[in-house]
Amino acid sequence: MPAKNFLADISPQERKQIEQEKKYYQVVVALRNKREKMGLTQTKLAQMSNLPRTTITKVESGSRNATLQTLMSMAEAMGSSFELLIR
Repeated sequence: MPAKNFLADISPQERKQIEQEKKYYQVVVALRNKREKMGLTQTKLAQMSNLPRTTITKVESGSRNATLQTLMSMAEAMGSSFELLIR
């Protein structure tokens, strides 16, 4: 089934859910890219953010949905901050 047919058949609620998940994964990818650009290992980021290394691994691999607090801890440990836009 072509993608545009699939998108035409989903409800507004499903569309909203897809957009939310897309934004979440954009944040996760941005955090991973920042870590790699800084030359940090997952172990080092875990130490800096006071989180278990397994949490960093699971968040970055997408096998665990992180809480906002976890994402903020990761970002702050790398000197970044979050901007929340409420629409």
